[in-house]
Amino acid sequence: MASKAQDCRAMGEARIEVARVAKTPMDWKRLWKKPAHEWAIRWGTCWKACFEYRVTDFAAEVGMFVDVLGFPTNAFGPDYAMFTSPEKDFYFSVVKAKAGEKPTPADAVHLQFMVEDLFGLAKEFEARGVVFEQAPTSHEGSPIYSATFRTPNGIPVDLWGMVDPKTTIRRKPEGAKKVKVGAR
Repeated sequence: MASKAQDCRAMGEARIEVARVAKTPMDWKRLWKKPAHEWAIRWGTCWKACFEYRVTDFAAEVGMFVDVLGFPTNAFGPDYAMFTSPEKDFYFSVVKAKAGEKPTPADAVHLQFMVEDLFGLAKEFEARGVVFEQAPTSHEGSPIYSATFRTPNGIPVDLWGMVDPKTTIRRKPEGAKKVKVGAR
């Protein structure tokens, strides 16, 4: 496998070099080569892709995603939950760490969601008890903003949005129950 890793590294370094030198869309078009192999995966019918992380406090993670944030589940059991959106646009799973298993380290993964109304959603989630580690913040003067909070098991959740900081809140929280969420 070492030679395969070396081959992958060389291919990856060539891709990264394009990112370093491309300055215009024309540069990207000229420099970006077709992949060595075409897409080979044929999706199944139940769900398309999912990543999973392991936690010690499974109940707290489930309570936050289902009852505080409002995520639907695609699969659920006493030690496994697969979350999605109402439109089933994405999937991720949380599994309870078994005896002797280590949970996923808090900063090993970030859940990231691109949202329509970042400022409105942040206010709504705050009204539900979510404590933000980083309030909506711009990135180097661009229209891209992000905000971060953590799950009860410390996994960062980043909300991203293309926004104008003067955006009005389109969705106002109504009678949201306040609960404290977040590892910090």
